[in-house]
Amino acid sequence: MRISSRPLRRVLRPAAAAALTLTCLAGQQTVATAATPPAGDGTAHAAGTRALTADRLASRVRGRDVFRHLRAFQRIADDSGGDRGYNRPGFTRSARYVAGQLENAGYAVRRQRVPYTDFDVTSERLSVRTGHGRARDVPVLMTRFTPSTAARGLTARAVALPEGRTGCDAGDYDGVAVRGSVVVLARNACGFAHQQQVAARAGARAVVMYYPTPSPRNNYRLMAMAPEDFSIPMGMVSQTDGERLARQAAARPGARVRLTLRARNVERTTVNLIAETRGGDPDDVVVLGGHLDSVPEAPGVNDNGSTAATVLQTALAMAPHQNAVRNKVRFMWWGAEEILDVGSGYYVDHLSPAERGRIAAVLNAELLAPSNSGRFVWDTGSGGSHELAELFAGYFTRHGLPFERQDPGAIGSDHLVFQAAGLPVGGIDGGNLGVKTAAQQKLFGGTAGQMFDPCYHQPCDRLDAIDREDLDRNAPALAWVTARLATDDDAVRAVRRAGP
Repeated sequence: MRISSRPLRRVLRPAAAAALTLTCLAGQQTVATAATPPAGDGTAHAAGTRALTADRLASRVRGRDVFRHLRAFQRIADDSGGDRGYNRPGFTRSARYVAGQLENAGYAVRRQRVPYTDFDVTSERLSVRTGHGRARDVPVLMTRFTPSTAARGLTARAVALPEGRTGCDAGDYDGVAVRGSVVVLARNACGFAHQQQVAARAGARAVVMYYPTPSPRNNYRLMAMAPEDFSIPMGMVSQTDGERLARQAAARPGARVRLTLRARNVERTTVNLIAETRGGDPDDVVVLGGHLDSVPEAPGVNDNGSTAATVLQTALAMAPHQNAVRNKVRFMWWGAEEILDVGSGYYVDHLSPAERGRIAAVLNAELLAPSNSGRFVWDTGSGGSHELAELFAGYFTRHGLPFERQDPGAIGSDHLVFQAAGLPVGGIDGGNLGVKTAAQQKLFGGTAGQMFDPCYHQPCDRLDAIDREDLDRNAPALAWVTARLATDDDAVRAVRRAGP
């Protein structure tokens, strides 16, 4: 899952938040009463598919089954420099592992080659000097697809805004000697692209930004979704380093920085993996997918190895029943999601109108088992996407598992490409950079005031950071909804009738 340069969204739409009613069921477990549990176990109506039911498939996609694949992803990362980044050997080895598992189970695997423009950082360095002291190096990450400094870098005063000013409005720079400086900013809800634009118009030469979170030592490499909106270099530092630099800039004698950010665009190729059941109606295809890549800074066991492994285990569990499904299931693992949904975007862009029309539903997921996990069902509130949300809600309600609903747009991932193409999308996630509230602590457990995933895009996104209990709760839900759509014509018709 990526961090975008768009303004931050509310996690819950106001209407959804207002509609979320909590009740206590037997065993004192709190659940959202947002759906009526489906009758039975999702058994298909046709006699030929009774061997495969949603409950039976879900029972073969337990946390321990998925964890076996996560262990393989961790080994791959360890053997590949510590990551499974989209442009790194770890991704290639992950794709080889998934394809091998599928082929051993009897699937024909299609490898779709996807060209894309990558951003290779060649130099990123920030040094800070105060008074006559020695310069201090501060770790900095260049924001992807933003301008480079000159080869020798730039040297300038560091400037911090007065308390209460965010850098979102031109007036925030009133009375501030910003021209020719490097501005230190905290990321704000107005969006870091907008903050950079305002700083540039005020005369700043570069921006150094930090992301305020309850994990202040974390640093995040951001990405410009619209590079043309960025006219000056921009780098990210941790909150700890950013706040220290801001204090030094505001104090006398101030601080001077030397900032070097250098990168170049490089043309590369990634791959999507595609496998589908032999049987099933090809005019009612159910897509189940997740991105296989991590950011280059992390192993990506939760983001998004947790989903990639769940999709893989679902495919393996369905393999003996490939000819028994009513509706064809297409399993997908997308490449280069972490740089703006490259793999899924290429796939959708190269579908003909007729091929798009054959897709009945698209299921995706993100970060299924972070260490401070929540449980979020993606729901647009209407159309086929709402029908898919009701299936997830019904599963969780029947199993006494609490959840909240959120708009799919709150999570930047591959499903948004399909949604933009007019297809109904559904899915779940366990939370990411959001901070767990006291109410959510009562609902899900864990720790209020902390991020759902403190290891999001960090080197600690490893096997030992996975919440195995929530993996065992969430992975079967994804398999259950997939099997329900694969075996139940009525469920697919309900999604079709409702529209995107």
